[in-house]
Amino acid sequence: MSRYPRERLETRLSYFAIENAHRVFAVSRMPLSVQPSPSRFCDGTEGYAVLYAARTFETCIVESLIRDRFVRRTRREIPFAAVLMRAHAQIATQPNAELLLLDLRDTGCLDIGAPTDAARARHFSAGQAMGRSIYTEHPDVDGIIYASRLTGDDCFAVFDRALAKIFVIDACELKDHPQLPVMLEQGGIQLGDD
Repeated sequence: MSRYPRERLETRLSYFAIENAHRVFAVSRMPLSVQPSPSRFCDGTEGYAVLYAARTFETCIVESLIRDRFVRRTRREIPFAAVLMRAHAQIATQPNAELLLLDLRDTGCLDIGAPTDAARARHFSAGQAMGRSIYTEHPDVDGIIYASRLTGDDCFAVFDRALAKIFVIDACELKDHPQLPVMLEQGGIQLGDD
């Protein structure tokens, strides 16, 4: 028996062409390289991996680098080493390609009968269980589009089976990205030694 029957998903499945999205990844990896590891929609143990990206550079940085780092802290500081360990890529879908994505924005979780924690909680267990079910029960689904719990902007979770539909527009070390200093200054965030 399916946790998420197709008839429940149908109204929330749509084809998307990603024209420009942002991804932060380990500087030692390739821009589209993924491996099974615990994250919002992957438990890291079921033989699949997920590539994450955000529509805006700011959301990409908040989701991948800042997250809840400043909770109950008076200093808004990120270790410079954390920036040095990361790279940035602008990605898009291949020309004439689209991704079939499950849309969890707005009432998406409610519509398909998933816990809202799947897309919006600080802890990932509900999203991991849902991601595993969608990946195994619906092999034509390429991933998930959801709203960042931190900024509300669009984020993409693309399953490894759909990575051939993605290409890299541009990539650089995160420390060299021209928008990083502006974003840090606007957020009152300092780079520190620790």
